[in-house]
Order: sequence, then C-alpha cells, then structure tokens
Amino acid sequence: MIMKLVALVDRQDLNDECISLLNEEWPRSYTTRAHSQQKSCRSSPPMSLLLLEEGVLIGHARMCLLPDRRDACWVESVIVRKAHRGRGLGKILMNMVESKAKELKFSKIYLSTHDQVPFYRSCGYETCAPILHSTTATSVFPILAKLAPAPVAKPTVSQPSNGTVVSPSTVPPPPPPPPAPKATVSKGDTDECIEYMCKTIA
Repeated sequence: MIMKLVALVDRQDLNDECISLLNEEWPRSYTTRAHSQQKSCRSSPPMSLLLLEEGVLIGHARMCLLPDRRDACWVESVIVRKAHRGRGLGKILMNMVESKAKELKFSKIYLSTHDQVPFYRSCGYETCAPILHSTTATSVFPILAKLAPAPVAKPTVSQPSNGTVVSPSTVPPPPPPPPAPKATVSKGDTDECIEYMCKTIA
C-alpha cells in the first residue's frame, strides 16, 4: 500500500474526480466547485492536497493562509472517499497534511468541525476560540453580526426657545452583553455547533 500526498496543481488531471469526491460530502454545483478548486490549484496555500493510494484518488484536504497568523495555517475540506473509510486513512491524511504544513514553516494548524470532534481529538487537536480564516466571510461574520448588541442612543441636549440649556438626564450604562454562544450551522431541521480546534505541530 503506497500512500502519497500531492498538490492538485501537480495532478490537474484529477480535478474533475476531486470535484466529484468533494460533492459526495458537500454538494455544490459543478461551476461553483470548479471555481473554488481553481483558486486552490497552487503549489502554496491556498492549495488543495490529494491523498493517493497506488495512484488512485482517495482523499482530499485544503490548506489556507490565516490573515492574522503568519506562523499558522487553516485546514478545511478534509475527506476520505466513503468506500475507503474505516481503514485509518483519515489519520494518515492528517499526518501527511501536518508534515506538509511543517515543510511550509507553519507551527500550528487550525480547523473547524461540527461532527468530527472525536476524530480530531484523536489526532491531537484541542478546542479553541473562533478565529478569522479564509471562509469567515460566509460563516462567522454573519453570526457575530447577529450577536452584536444594538447600539445605544446618545443622550441629547434640548435647547428651549428662551436659550436656557437643559442638562441631559442621567442615563445608566448598558449592562454587559451575555457571553456569545457557539457558532451554529444549519443542517436540515437541526442546528449543530461548530467547534474550532487547533494543534501545535512545531
């Protein structure tokens, strides 16, 4: 059994097969997925990485840069083909991704999941606070916007016609906002928590 992790840019002949693999787990239109893959068809992050067994595509992961952490990267779209699950290939894939991250001089990996927390914990990842990452614009920002407290109107000073200035009434400070709940992702009729996780690999 010969396993190899290669960049999509070096095996562009597998691009259509890679799109099909990703759509098995996260269905999207071919055009949308192809556009996403085109942006990560590179030799450096953002880059798609393919897990091959004897030259056959069986897994995928995408490595991206983090806007405010030069020493860390973001990993997403981690998947092993359904027919090959149950063989420990997920851990093999993550080990190879971590080796690639070290090769690129990253010392920490961040990711998020809503249903694979036990798996990532078994790979050495720990729960952490949400961070800014490549897909934040479509995931975290809208949620945080909804959680933000409404702006408090500033008291105004009235000016009667006789020219006398009336002092503003004393307005007590607003209470502190409650702790922000965990981000959620809608799946069917249920909401599932998104867990952010990280691992130091240096």
